Amino acid sequence: MEQIFVKDFVHETEIGVYQSEFGKKQRLKFNVFLTIDYLNKNRNDNIEDVISYEIIINAIKKHTSASRLYLLETLASKISETCFEDQRVKKIDIKIEKLDRIKGSLGIRIVTENKPK
Repeated sequence: MEQIFVKDFVHETEIGVYQSEFGKKQRLKFNVFLTIDYLNKNRNDNIEDVISYEIIINAIKKHTSASRLYLLETLASKISETCFEDQRVKKIDIKIEKLDRIKGSLGIRIVTENKPK
């Protein structure tokens, strides 16, 4: 098993349940780790042989540019679902922090394993 990750990626979106969060974007910080099983395939030094970090960035951008969300948990779940579309992804550890609500940050961390179908 191997991991790829995107760490400390900051992206703005409108999210939240409180009235003070409506109508304005907030900065979110993402830390996403994907555990991958390449099934011991021989790999060359070629991007087609691995999962690109772009899978994470694209999933974040897709779900932060769609309809407004209320919960970080929902956003994390949607990002995970998108990453799990690649069957080589076996586990996702995702942490999302709101940077503009308090001095410091607050957020969620969810670890999910891909269940065989």
